[in-house]
Amino acid sequence: MQAAKDSFYMALRERLAALNPARTIVVDGETRPAIVVRENTEPHFAAAQPEAFYLDWGAVQVVEGTRPIIGMECEVWYASEGASQTGVDRGRTLAEMDDELVRICAPPCTEMRDYRQSPSLDLGSGVFWTMPVLGSAPGLGPIQKQARGASDGVLERRAQMRVCFFLPEVPA
Repeated sequence: MQAAKDSFYMALRERLAALNPARTIVVDGETRPAIVVRENTEPHFAAAQPEAFYLDWGAVQVVEGTRPIIGMECEVWYASEGASQTGVDRGRTLAEMDDELVRICAPPCTEMRDYRQSPSLDLGSGVFWTMPVLGSAPGLGPIQKQARGASDGVLERRAQMRVCFFLPEVPA
């Protein structure tokens, strides 16, 4: 399951870097594409930054068939304060991020690789996903603002996806 998660994340990360090299985030002093798997970050980095995409993994379901398929829920959270000091363009900036998310998710597939080694190893299978369903874009509530230290002008969005892969065949 971890190889599927890693392959999905790396595909989106590489696509974001190619699509918008300016959308970056600094994590532990390193500048990288602004996409983060929250479960893989250190606790001190738990506060989400605006203008970045955060992946959160949810429920896992096995669909039985001739070859079982694993489906994992994935939520992508992102927010914008806007590019101007007054934040009047935060809706436009969030719409740009919506467009980026949809574009990096297409095509909705990638090869499955083992990223525990360098260079990564092709596992001979694939990972595929549904296109993101973009939720409404409300401003952050008072508790969220306080927890993040955010201003009143932050707009956030949650997008839902399902990431799938075939269970590896086990020799008899």
